[in-house]
Amino acid sequence: MNMSTKTPALRTLLLATAFLALHGCSSLAKGITEAVIQGPVSREDLRQCEIEGAKFDGIRQSLSNMTDKMGVTKVLMVHGINSHMPGYSTRFRKKLLEELELNVTEAEVKTIQLDSSEVSWKPEEPHVLGQLKVSRHTDNDGKRQLIFYELTWSPISDLEKKTLMADSANYEGLRRASLNASLKSFMNTTVPDLLIYTGDGRDKITASVKESVCWMLGNDWESLPKAGQYDCNAWRGSTFDGLADDNYFFVTHSLGSRITIDTIQDFSKRENDVVDDPKNHKIGHIVREKNFTVFMLANQLPLLQMGRKIPEVTNEQASYCAVDGAKASQRVMNAMNIIAFSDPNDILSYPIPFDFADKSIDSRICPIVTNVSLQVANTQTLFDAVSFANPLQAHSGYMEDDRVVDLIANGIHADNMSPLIKSKCKWLEISRKSK
Repeated sequence: MNMSTKTPALRTLLLATAFLALHGCSSLAKGITEAVIQGPVSREDLRQCEIEGAKFDGIRQSLSNMTDKMGVTKVLMVHGINSHMPGYSTRFRKKLLEELELNVTEAEVKTIQLDSSEVSWKPEEPHVLGQLKVSRHTDNDGKRQLIFYELTWSPISDLEKKTLMADSANYEGLRRASLNASLKSFMNTTVPDLLIYTGDGRDKITASVKESVCWMLGNDWESLPKAGQYDCNAWRGSTFDGLADDNYFFVTHSLGSRITIDTIQDFSKRENDVVDDPKNHKIGHIVREKNFTVFMLANQLPLLQMGRKIPEVTNEQASYCAVDGAKASQRVMNAMNIIAFSDPNDILSYPIPFDFADKSIDSRICPIVTNVSLQVANTQTLFDAVSFANPLQAHSGYMEDDRVVDLIANGIHADNMSPLIKSKCKWLEISRKSK
């Protein structure tokens, strides 16, 4: 077995062990803390929050800018591991809309079953790329408009995970102990997503995100199909007429962050393939001057970079991203703002090292990284000696954390910081030269 085979196998084993520990701790956490915590639990919110990076705009700034000109603010949500059902982002979306004071929701919700001609489908293979659920939201005056796109790509991996359903059910053979049965079921619904994505499923999963991005960039609300299965590039409404005026944001969780960055970096590889296509050439020219923002919850980029090849172009941000850069005309976008959220007690999230963007992200997407380290789960003391925080809550609680939602909604600026962030977070601003 060569090293390229050993590395993914070893990584998989380590990840599986981490997930086992994650779920095992969370299952026992309540009983342990109730049994051994000494003294009353403080109701004061002592969870810490530190932000390190440049100032950045949130969705509110985009909405405010749109009141004076044509354009719409659009947000794409991409989930991570585990099987997800459509509607998984509902609580997060409602908290975000409340923070943004977008009180009116369109009654109609558009549901697109994704398809792509770029996937090498086998004969008679069902075209399963997941579902894109699209909703529209405005303020009471209808002046500020946000379109929310929820991508559910789980159907891609669920097809393969069905082979483990019998193992999870444990109908045959010796019966598992109850706790072990819970752990095994959790393993069978989560770890396979990583294996499938790092294996043959990568093309389909990234195609799912590509299709979602196409629907977001290429269509306005009226031109989107109400329902059905479609290939975005073949859809008559995919004119990309609003591309220059609209603003775009991504919100991703755990593995979804890796998938989204991989998809965006794939666009870099395709630049040379679309030069002779007038439509794609025009789209590329517009995107080259635009800024995009991705909010990565439970960020895993450093972990999931292990054992992977580095992108084709690295350590060349000055050449591609500066206004007078020698290769500025070859960049993919003006800037990709990456806001990476991690919790030190979430054993599956990681801050982005200061040199990671230069070494491990394609320079052509011009990444700008800000790290947000915050305690999502409360830390409690056992025996007045050992501190403990629920690791499952730390990993899955970002979308319901008020500070996370506030930063996504409002961004952070020294002269206009929200009261919540000002009181709950410390910010080490890193200034950047204007491009």
